Amino acid sequence: MRTLSVGEAISYGWSKFSKNPGVWIAFMIIAFLVQGLIQWIFNGFRGQPSEFGDWLTISAAIGSIISALVGHIIQAGYVRAALSEIDGQKPALGTFLQVPFGTVIIAGILVTLGTSIGLVLCILPGLFVAFVTWWTMQFVVDRNQDAVTAIKSSYRAITSNAGQLLLLVLALLGINIVGALLCGLGLLVSIPVSIIAATYAYRITTGGQVSPANM
Repeated sequence: MRTLSVGEAISYGWSKFSKNPGVWIAFMIIAFLVQGLIQWIFNGFRGQPSEFGDWLTISAAIGSIISALVGHIIQAGYVRAALSEIDGQKPALGTFLQVPFGTVIIAGILVTLGTSIGLVLCILPGLFVAFVTWWTMQFVVDRNQDAVTAIKSSYRAITSNAGQLLLLVLALLGINIVGALLCGLGLLVSIPVSIIAATYAYRITTGGQVSPANM
């Protein structure tokens, strides 16, 4: 079995992204516009007279829920495209939507709930949950596992090589911080590179197939 290297994971992510940046950037822009449209629809009445206060509160809450659910689908879409890159197939825009929507939403809700509860319990438990469930979407999309099984699989895979994967998480966090500092435009590069690198690490750790970086 191949050994995971943080440097190789990031280099692989960059190599795959740099050969097919257009579709990644296009999907990210579309995802941003969709999320923005949802927020505008459900928060577009801000500043109206106070008698609409209750309605505005309900509307904002509904908008937040819908935005979160769409966010889970977008996250899974990124993973689907990353898996295609790792399989040696350049994804098209339609590739991002080839995900099991129901399972993705359930998995996203469970991970979010677990992380949120952990954050309330003195922050560190929440960070731990977020870390060990990092690959939940990979197991859902790649292996068609149900939400609970995918969470368990993610936990087992990540704890099998926790030290190296923690270093990868910190490195990817640093890359995205730099991307955010570049007027946010750097995120159009750092996010796809991070997702491909994380999914590469998933395949290496679980003994899956990985196409050469130059394909």
